[in-house]
Amino acid sequence: MIKITKFFKSFRNKALLAAALIIIAGVLLLSKYVLNSGETGPKTEETGILGIKSGENTVNTPAVKEQFAAGIDSVLSNFGIKKEWISSPLESKNSKGKDKSPASDSEWFTKNVIIPNDLSTIEVNADITAYSKSVGLETSANEDIITKDISLLINKPDTNRSKLPLVKINITHSEKIKRETAMFCVIINNITDYKPEDVDRLILNKNEFSYVFPRNLDDIDIQNKMLHSKKDILINLSAGAKDNYDTDFNSSMDEKTVRERVKSFTTDFPTVGTVMLYKAEADVPPQVIETIAAEFSKYNIRVIKDSEMTQLLTKAEDESKNKYQVLTANMKNRAAHSGSFITMISVDKDSFVSFYDEIMRLKKLGYKFYSFTEFASKRTEFERKEQEQQEKINAEKLKLDKQKQDDRKKLEEKKQKDKKSQVKKDQKKKVTDKKKTDNVKKDTKKTDIKKKTDVKKK
Repeated sequence: MIKITKFFKSFRNKALLAAALIIIAGVLLLSKYVLNSGETGPKTEETGILGIKSGENTVNTPAVKEQFAAGIDSVLSNFGIKKEWISSPLESKNSKGKDKSPASDSEWFTKNVIIPNDLSTIEVNADITAYSKSVGLETSANEDIITKDISLLINKPDTNRSKLPLVKINITHSEKIKRETAMFCVIINNITDYKPEDVDRLILNKNEFSYVFPRNLDDIDIQNKMLHSKKDILINLSAGAKDNYDTDFNSSMDEKTVRERVKSFTTDFPTVGTVMLYKAEADVPPQVIETIAAEFSKYNIRVIKDSEMTQLLTKAEDESKNKYQVLTANMKNRAAHSGSFITMISVDKDSFVSFYDEIMRLKKLGYKFYSFTEFASKRTEFERKEQEQQEKINAEKLKLDKQKQDDRKKLEEKKQKDKKSQVKKDQKKKVTDKKKTDNVKKDTKKTDIKKKTDVKKK
C-alpha cells in the first residue's frame, strides 16, 4: 500500500498512467468502428425460417412471399380444405409494375377461403396464428359475431395498425361445400397389456374409443380404472361349433342353456351394456348367433356381430413399422365407399402416442371418432345428414352444369348468328364492290370513247 502511494506521488508516473488509459480508450473506440464498418442502417435480427426481419426492413422478396403463401396453404390443407376453395382477389387493373398486389388490401397477398359449416373458424385461426408466429409474424382477427366468419390480418410485430397488413385472409362458411368425411368407431382390444400407470397416462383422458373389458380378476386394477373413469367398455364373447367347449357359447346349446349363460354374464358384469359376438369357427349356424343376440337384447344389451366389423389391416400391415400410417390411410380409402364403420385393433402402449397423433390428423381433416355408445346413437342421423347434404351439393352442381351448358349453347348460337350475319355482309360487300367495278369500267369506256371522238374532230 505504501509503494502504491509513493507511485502516485510522482508526476511522471501519473502522466504515464494517464497516457496508457487514453491509448486503451482509443483502441476500444477504434475497434468498435472497424468491426461495424460494413453495417449500414438500423440493426435487424433475423427470425423464422423465411428470413423475415424483426427490424424496420422486412424481407420483401417474391421468394419469401411464395414460401409464406405455401405455408398458409399447407395449414389449410391439414383441415381438408380443397384448393378450389381458396382464391385470390383480382389484381388491380390500374396496378403497374412487376410485383402487383390487390389494391387497398395487403402488401403481399390476400386469400379468400371458403370452409364448410362443420369446420370452426376458431380452429383454422389457431393454426394460422401458430404458423405465423413461428416465422416471426403476428396475427389479429376480425370476427362477424353472427356468421362467425373472420378476416385475419398478418403483420410484423409492432406494425402501425393504420398501415396495410402484409397478408389478409378472409375465411367464410358455405353450405354448398363439404369435406370428405366419415364416422368411425375404434375398439382397442388389448388394454390388458397396459399397466395401471399406462392407463392413467394414455387412456383416461381419451373418450373417442371403446375398450374390450378384461374378464380376468388378475386385471382388477385395470377394471377399476376403466369403470371409475366411465370408459366405454364392452365384452368380447365367442360362439363355437358343436364340440367346441372352449368358447363362451356353442351351437349345441339349447335355448335354456343360452338363456342361463346370458343371465350369468349380466350378473358378473352388470355395468357392461355392449358385447361383441364373434364366430370362433366359420361353420357356426347364423341362427345360433341370432338366438344369443335376441337373449342379450332382453337385458337391453347391444350385440356387435363380427359381420358388422371392418378389418382394416392385413397381418403384414399389422406387423409393419408404419402400422398406424397404413391404418389411417386405409380408413380414408374405406371412408370413400362407406360413410361409417366399426373396427377393432390392438395398440401397443409404447406406440400409443404415434397412434393417437395419426387419429388427430384424421379428426382435423373432418373425420369423426366416437365410442360405440355414441356411434350407435349418432350413426343413423349422421348418415342421413351426409346423404341430404350430398344430394343438395349434387343438385347445385347439376344446376351449375346446366347453366354452363345453356351459356355454351347461347354462345354457340351467337357465333352461328354472327357468322351468318358476316356472310351476308360479305355477300353484300361483294355486290357493292362489283357495282363499283362495273361503274368504273363504264366510266373508263365513256372516257375512251370521248377521247376518240375528240381526236376525230381535230
